[in-house]
Amino acid sequence: MSKHALRSSAQKESKFTVNTSIDKKNMNASKVNETPSRLPGKNGEKRPKMDRIDEMFDMIKAVMAKLDTLDEIKQRIVYVERELSEMKNSIEFAHAEVKELKEEVVESKRSDQENKEKIRALEEANQHLLDSVIDLKARSMRDNLLFYNVQEDEKENTCDKIYKILEENLQIPDAREKIKIDRSHRVGRKRDSNRKPRAIVVKFNYFQDREHIRMNARKLRGTRIGIAEQFPEEIEKIRQTLYPEMKKAKAQGHRVRMVRDRLYINNVEFKHY
Repeated sequence: MSKHALRSSAQKESKFTVNTSIDKKNMNASKVNETPSRLPGKNGEKRPKMDRIDEMFDMIKAVMAKLDTLDEIKQRIVYVERELSEMKNSIEFAHAEVKELKEEVVESKRSDQENKEKIRALEEANQHLLDSVIDLKARSMRDNLLFYNVQEDEKENTCDKIYKILEENLQIPDAREKIKIDRSHRVGRKRDSNRKPRAIVVKFNYFQDREHIRMNARKLRGTRIGIAEQFPEEIEKIRQTLYPEMKKAKAQGHRVRMVRDRLYINNVEFKHY
């Protein structure tokens, strides 16, 4: 082979080697340049995954928060149910007590009505007894007369004083023999000598004698002495209220008479209204 041919072949080989090394360098440079361009792509793929994980984590947190809220609501519901149950028991207990109280009130009203009827019956019986006692007292005083303003002396004999009045003032001769006095005495406690003398109550043996003396009492006009029937205190109080009406009717010219605790004007019983 000629030198020219060898040189040409050597140049070709050298050129091929240079080109080959340049291509390798270019390839390496291309790889280096490609690597950065791929990294952003990989990070871009990881970021959405992280975002989704964050979203899922947030969702889980929200769910857990809701579960906590549900637990709290459940606890509150349990508490409210317990309170309602206790309230229901209290209401039932109160209802039972109210029912019992109503029954007691009904029983109390019934008992109260019975007691009122018993009290009314007792009051009527008591009033009946009182009326009976007053009537008995009035009957026991039926033969009595009261003599007022008769001079009162120390160690006096009231029977002698009464007989003297009957004989001298009422002009009943032999009164000591004709009229029998069962007993006589002053009424009430002894008074000072300066005070008005106490009345003398006289019990006659016969009612006819008492009436005869009472009917002749008008003969005592002009003297300080007065004669009146004796009545129980209860009747006397009623008579005191009737005296003004009796005087008024007399002044008007009506016929009046008082029998025990009743006033009659022209034979008609007077009534307080």
